[in-house]
Amino acid sequence: MRSEKLLAAALALGTVVALAGPAPTMAAEEIELKMQFASPDGTPWNDMDRRFAAQLEDITGGRAKVVFFPPNSVTPFKDWLQATGSGLLDIGFVWHPILPGKFLPMELFALPGLAKNQTIDSIVYWRLRDEYPELGELFTEEDNVVELATFVAMGSHLHTREPVRTLDDFKGKVFAAQDSAGVKVLETLGASASVMVGPDAYLGLQRGAIDGVLSAWGWVNNFKLNEVTDYHTILNLNPGSYSTVMNKDAYDKLSEAEKKHLADLRPVYFFYNTTDGAAAAMSTIPPENIFTLSDEDREQLIESMRPLWNEWVEKADAAGLPGQEILDEAVRLENLYDQN
Repeated sequence: MRSEKLLAAALALGTVVALAGPAPTMAAEEIELKMQFASPDGTPWNDMDRRFAAQLEDITGGRAKVVFFPPNSVTPFKDWLQATGSGLLDIGFVWHPILPGKFLPMELFALPGLAKNQTIDSIVYWRLRDEYPELGELFTEEDNVVELATFVAMGSHLHTREPVRTLDDFKGKVFAAQDSAGVKVLETLGASASVMVGPDAYLGLQRGAIDGVLSAWGWVNNFKLNEVTDYHTILNLNPGSYSTVMNKDAYDKLSEAEKKHLADLRPVYFFYNTTDGAAAAMSTIPPENIFTLSDEDREQLIESMRPLWNEWVEKADAAGLPGQEILDEAVRLENLYDQN
């Protein structure tokens, strides 16, 4: 009797469910993504971040909303990776040179005299990454981030308060550099140098504590270094590199389709960036305030930097990478793409 009653109850419940139709699908969870601007409104980096945020919101059908914070309001430049991994931010910008020793594969592209231009450099990096997957192992489990994209920036030039026209003019000067590779170049040329991020370099120039800064044009524009420098020496040395990363816990809230679509944004998001910054930075500089080294000085400069190439090979070998093989392939690809 008891089993008959249970069966009758089950049939009755089934009838009710059938009449009610299928259960409603739960709405996808809304996601708030915290992101800090790299530079103020009106700069190419700021425009790039806004464009990326709008595309990300479209990818998720509007369920993801990006909330922006002003530059340096949540975390200083140097702590961006840690802030993203901890969830203080959900999307972060990691300038590799600010963490010396952590990103050995990217130090390859900071070797003075290797780089052609940022577009070629970025393509060469991704080609090398196909051949040597270990070059893509930039972040650890402890970082708790997912890499969205990694690119090489433009080469560095010298931006100064007084003219620097020759290699002899470097001697005795005090400069800042965007990375440790730039410091080595400047010290090799007889100057004193230290690493400074853009805002610190601005203050150093403003106060007269430094004579100039070795950095990409993007820094000049985004950190308004044109306000505190008048002269610019074209060197095209030591390009930096950077990744945009996402907090892993936030990333895991995306669907597989959304993750795939996000990866497809890589070239759209990044290829606009520093070329726009260079054009904006140079647009108001009088041509007579932009200098280039003589052919003799240029050859001397590159030759004096060869020991730094050897240092990278030694560090790569010590890390278990085929250093000379990777360097030779990078040189081959740089020359190959430069011819096309």
